[in-house]
Amino acid sequence: MTNAQLASIQWGVFLSVVFLLPQLLFRRLTFRGTAITVYASMLFSATFLPVQTVPPRQSVQLVPFQWITDTFRDGQVAFDQMTLNLLLFVPLGTMLVFWGKRTIGQAALIGCGVSLLIEASQLLWANRIFDVDDLITNTTGTALGWLGALAAVKVHARVKAASVPPRELAGVPGS
Repeated sequence: MTNAQLASIQWGVFLSVVFLLPQLLFRRLTFRGTAITVYASMLFSATFLPVQTVPPRQSVQLVPFQWITDTFRDGQVAFDQMTLNLLLFVPLGTMLVFWGKRTIGQAALIGCGVSLLIEASQLLWANRIFDVDDLITNTTGTALGWLGALAAVKVHARVKAASVPPRELAGVPGS
């Protein structure tokens, strides 16, 4: 893990605490509110913090799947970055299943929209690169989160249905 990634995690934890304290003090802290606050804080810190003071060599990367070439050229760093981008959006897909009641198509569109907003903001504000691969991996991460949450819901429903004791018929126990 790089120092920048570690700093982003530390900022995310700090921002989470800062935004959760008022909810706790005013007794408005819920599981949903906590999950959304922590996710938004971590997403913001992972995509914008620490702020880059030196502009990147390249400001826009529009070649799809460039990360594959970068992995062969730069080694594990490009692959790790792609994997982290994918994992960063899995919670969004999960939240859209449980609280948004969205279809996979809607979840993917929302993930793509959030990613596009982040990429455009990074280009304009944070001296970072607008990368089409980030749009692809973030959208894929949202869809994978949605699929994983749906699978978990279906498994939970099957386990719950299998654990229901059989009804007694005609008043005869165990029949």
